[in-house]
Amino acid sequence: MFKDSDYIQSYYQATVNPFPEQPSLDQSVEADVCIIGGGMTGLSAAIELRQKGYSVVVLESRRLAWGGSGRNGGQCLVGYCLGLREVDETYGPAWGKQLWDLSCEAVDIARERIERFNIDCDFRQGYIELALNSGQETELQSWLELKQSRYDYPSASWWDQSKIHQVAHTERYLGGLYDANSAHLHPLNYTLGLAQAAKDLGASLYEHSAAVKIEQGQPHVIHTAKGQVKARQVLLACNAYLDGLDRKAQSVVLPVASYIAVTEPLGERQPISNQMAMSDLNNCLDYYRPTADGRILFGGVNHPFNGEYADSMERLRQRLITVFPQLSDVKMDYHWGGLFAVTRSYMPHIAHLGKDIYVAHGYTGHGVGLTNIAGKVVAEAMAGQTERFDVFARIKQSWIPTPQVLRTPALALAIWKAKLEDALG
Repeated sequence: MFKDSDYIQSYYQATVNPFPEQPSLDQSVEADVCIIGGGMTGLSAAIELRQKGYSVVVLESRRLAWGGSGRNGGQCLVGYCLGLREVDETYGPAWGKQLWDLSCEAVDIARERIERFNIDCDFRQGYIELALNSGQETELQSWLELKQSRYDYPSASWWDQSKIHQVAHTERYLGGLYDANSAHLHPLNYTLGLAQAAKDLGASLYEHSAAVKIEQGQPHVIHTAKGQVKARQVLLACNAYLDGLDRKAQSVVLPVASYIAVTEPLGERQPISNQMAMSDLNNCLDYYRPTADGRILFGGVNHPFNGEYADSMERLRQRLITVFPQLSDVKMDYHWGGLFAVTRSYMPHIAHLGKDIYVAHGYTGHGVGLTNIAGKVVAEAMAGQTERFDVFARIKQSWIPTPQVLRTPALALAIWKAKLEDALG
């Protein structure tokens, strides 16, 4: 069972499924692959590698799913942070279609694993992306045309303001692009379900075992405070918590703090009758969804210096009321925050760093879905099949300053720029 100190206090921590604490590494062990990071990416890769017959060690610095995997918004979506039309224009029709298909497969993998491994994580399908102004409405309609034509994606449909109001009881939006295939879930329970599956398949999982140094060689030696792992191949799956393990990997992602709040149970006042997840199209967006026990989980507040506003929970409550004025008297029962990793391309960084060291991170808010396909294509590449891995590896990632003295103002400028663009519409 969990102790209060295991995870930050959150709605997810309060509703977590029991999972036994794993040992810390205090000896020297050997494996074909060492995965650094016990979140969605690392555990997804561990499952795939074990199914291919590789011996696997997973090192987690705290508890499994302690970071972004156990505290995010829970939206398991097809697509990327970079808009669909921008992906198509940036990478071209053929490459763009490959990227799209892989993101569809990512959600399929999540659905299949939940069924195969009997993961209890409140998985529900249905998601809508919403337009706040005419420009966003035009953008979303261009995505619909692309999905229904070249991308051959039958799950998308257009909802006008009246349809949205009937289902979600809000008049804030002009229209929205509904996706019956995208979904939402309890991310902490999903990730711990992956952990149980990886363990049952024979992966060795170690908690409170931070990797402090990678000594490259044949094999690589990954050092922890009290032990070490000798492995031929290594996957860095730390996302926003690389902590200097690899400067090249860390130089293309920027950790960003984000905050979430959850209402008290709403009972018959639940405003989303079909239980879908929702978000708008702003840069600094609002995203929200119903929980299995009848609350609304609402997220979207970012701090320009990765701190926290003293009134961040109230800020989230006010944004919730803007969407659903009828909930003006509702109280928030939970509030928490955490880091996620952003790239300048708004696309994931999945790459081979050389010498059999791989990295998969930087999902820019779309990790619940994309981590599934990331783990799969990395496992394929480690087994010598690089075709699908290269669809991601060919994406060019721009450098972000690594010294904190430069990263802090870079983050602040990016957030302020995003807020200005949202205000100008």
